[in-house]
Amino acid sequence: MSKKSKRTIIGSNLAFNDLLFNVLVGFVMLFVIAFLLINPITKKSDIPNKAEFLIVLTWPSTAADDVDLWVQRDSSKPVGFSNRELTPLHLDRDDLGRTNDKVIINGVEKVIQTNRETITIRGIVPGDYFVGVHYYSRTTTLEPLPYTVTVMKVNPYRELYSISGELNTKREKQRLPAFTVDKLGNVEEIFTHYRDIVPETGG
Repeated sequence: MSKKSKRTIIGSNLAFNDLLFNVLVGFVMLFVIAFLLINPITKKSDIPNKAEFLIVLTWPSTAADDVDLWVQRDSSKPVGFSNRELTPLHLDRDDLGRTNDKVIINGVEKVIQTNRETITIRGIVPGDYFVGVHYYSRTTTLEPLPYTVTVMKVNPYRELYSISGELNTKREKQRLPAFTVDKLGNVEEIFTHYRDIVPETGG
């Protein structure tokens, strides 16, 4: 076999190897693209912010009364049972008193007696936060109805205040101390206010 023939065969093999390599690379790229489409990259905005503050309302667990917690940041729309979320505020659960204490566990109905509403502040958003409670529905014989509101900073943990009060009449509204959060998540001030944050219709 001549040297020219050998060079022709070697050149053909190299071209064939290049073609195979390119096809292989193409298949790998298609696989990577398909995998990314099946499992899209999580955007930063899709990651829920952790709770930085908790505002917790409790009242006697045996009471059937419906008491609502409301929180407003600056002049934004207040968050409560009829407006459960307005970043960074989130109402975790609208407790109706005894009405929604029933849960189904393994097909069996259980009654978990607890009267508790929690609004979380997720992420650090500076501003003034105003707190109020509303005696939405009165069905108990307890007169007056006691309640407690506790405001906590989560990271690091610190109780800002815990205040107890009494509700006497249906649709009664009470203002609780407000607090100011700075851009670093520190509480600069806790103050009383005269703002009525509960909607006129109670929600």
